[in-house]
Amino acid sequence: MTDNNDILKAIESIKKDMATTSNLEVIQKDLQDAKQSQAQTNTALEALAAGQKDQATKADIHRLEQKIDKVDKHVKSHESRIDNLEDEAGLPNPHKN
Repeated sequence: MTDNNDILKAIESIKKDMATTSNLEVIQKDLQDAKQSQAQTNTALEALAAGQKDQATKADIHRLEQKIDKVDKHVKSHESRIDNLEDEAGLPNPHKN
């Protein structure tokens, strides 16, 4: 026959196992929460990177528009000068009607 001490030791062992199981459940929940938090952080970083890329693209387009405006201004200036020279020299422009 087993005495009470053996029964108490068995109960203590079961309690320890239950505590370990409970701790594992807490750890698993914490791990799931950490994974979800990491996924949310990754999503936020991806959105931030996309926004920065979009801003860079808009800045590139703006610089290109400024360069086009500058070139257009020079072309118009040259056209005006050529028209004036043609008028002074009395030469007709073959491309104008």
